[in-house]
Amino acid sequence: MYQSTYFIEKTSQTFADNLAAFGLAFVLNMIAKGRAKIRLKDVGSAFAILCEPDLQAKWVEEARFQSGAPFLVTVDNKTRQKMAKGTDIPLDELPIGGDVLVDYETQKANNAQFFEWRKSLNKDDLKQVRNGTLNPPVTPHPDWDLFRAINPMALQSYNGLVGEWWRGHDSFPEMLAVLLQMTARMPNDVAGAENAWEELCKKHGWKITERVTASQLFNPSQGKGTNAVKAIWANPKNLDNFWMLEWLKAVGIRYGGFTKQVRGSKDRKTYALAPANLGWNDHEAVMKRFRQKMAGSASAIQMDVLASLRYTQALLDHYESAREEDLAAEFLGHPASDLVHGMQMAFYKDMGNATAIMNIASINLPQWVKPQTPQDFQSLREALNEHELIIRIFDEKHSDQYDLLKFYRDFLSANDLTPFFRFAIAYSGFVMHQLERRQFVRPFTTSTLEVLFMNSDDSRKTFSQIVQNPGFQNIAYAIRHSTVVPQGRKAKGNKPSVEVRYGLGQQLARKATYPQDFLAEIAIFIHLYNAENSQLRENKRNPFRKNVTTEDIEALAALVDTFGSKVVCNMLVAYGYAREPYEKGEEGAEISEPGEPGDTEGDTAAEE
Repeated sequence: MYQSTYFIEKTSQTFADNLAAFGLAFVLNMIAKGRAKIRLKDVGSAFAILCEPDLQAKWVEEARFQSGAPFLVTVDNKTRQKMAKGTDIPLDELPIGGDVLVDYETQKANNAQFFEWRKSLNKDDLKQVRNGTLNPPVTPHPDWDLFRAINPMALQSYNGLVGEWWRGHDSFPEMLAVLLQMTARMPNDVAGAENAWEELCKKHGWKITERVTASQLFNPSQGKGTNAVKAIWANPKNLDNFWMLEWLKAVGIRYGGFTKQVRGSKDRKTYALAPANLGWNDHEAVMKRFRQKMAGSASAIQMDVLASLRYTQALLDHYESAREEDLAAEFLGHPASDLVHGMQMAFYKDMGNATAIMNIASINLPQWVKPQTPQDFQSLREALNEHELIIRIFDEKHSDQYDLLKFYRDFLSANDLTPFFRFAIAYSGFVMHQLERRQFVRPFTTSTLEVLFMNSDDSRKTFSQIVQNPGFQNIAYAIRHSTVVPQGRKAKGNKPSVEVRYGLGQQLARKATYPQDFLAEIAIFIHLYNAENSQLRENKRNPFRKNVTTEDIEALAALVDTFGSKVVCNMLVAYGYAREPYEKGEEGAEISEPGEPGDTEGDTAAEE
């Protein structure tokens, strides 16, 4: 029972298992109290929680009680008295403050006051808030979104779990021994733990409570009346589990998950990290940064994407700041997914008096975030920031933007650039359309795309060879100076000296399947592009853009022969509609990016 490895069996294949693993890691870290390093590791059929060095019996005997999850105190509608519904423990027996008891109404008022204060701030003040130089008069509880999800639907079952754990605070080492017995082997010895708990209850004269309702908040696959083995009538009652397993999940959602309301509705999404090989201390530091980044609300698909991007940003921030401690070496040469696979999630549809699980899914972390040297942290962070700013532009209520978000989410989940190219081609048309309406949006930068392509390369170095080819770069330059550059000037009220080629990216993409068709289409464009340059020079007007040469065309044809027309075309459109970091305009001035996206950080549409 006192050993180096403990297990949480993957019985549901949903985030319920992940939450239990984080809950157990919290308990082991609490027992170790800095005397051992705790690590979560995915070992296939289970999550292993490693303790280095081995857990000692003495540590368990000396362990002091920690609640893990607080009682949630609310006002009873009938008596108007404060109480912890779901437990018979009087409030005057519970310590005030600390992490044992939380007053829901007080936290609700604090949250409302914070967002009222935030609404009064201008853009500069909001930047100071994000930078930590301007402090609010009151700060919302970090678990406020979780408390909103618990109250009222899961309130009694949640407080019941907390009450069971609290009951053993005077016999804490004995209660820990039951938990360790359950998780010390694979498969988990749940039956043995239930028997041991029953004996402990008899010893101390406690009421025996072995099994409790499995709340859908922590168990998305265990809904009422949905678990019959065959297609026969099933009694529509709640399923139950051993209470210690459910308590681990209630603790785990605080430390390894989060839940948020979808913007503009009462629907909810709950996420849990899927650890691959994650140190507990590093995890706590990263999670703190991540929760701060997820303060605002978002639409459903947008929230999935932002959660993945922002968690990866938090990883980079933490490991970059830890370079002095040599912690970055753990990350170097590995994708972010070697630490955390991604996130598992569930979508809860608001039905008025209840919620229904509509979808259970997962999303990966960006596979291309793979720092090779300490210097790579900065470029990867800049690339992630740019991707986030672009994603924040979209409004799911519009079908074209909904499709863009789906393409990008597929890109994160697929570990394949094909969905990204689909996104990039559609986004090129979106950028042109928005600029035509004088709605300034941010295109990708070429440097950001290079970071993406270089880190996504295959064994043939396909993307590196293509993007570094001078002919490819020059033809992409011609596309850029026929589309987003003149359209950007037009949107600013300046008449461009060259024709804006609308739909060029889509035309090229339609011809990408067959090399001869693609090369013929690009040849037509180059002919028109060079002819327009010549005509302007003949009229003694400088087009302020260079011609495409025969060497460029030959280089592109060679790339098509080597790598195929589809990948070359996709990269050409993506790169051609991106802006260069520093690009000279017609008047010789630097062309600034077409625009900044609207600031959606801290959106309060779904806040009470």
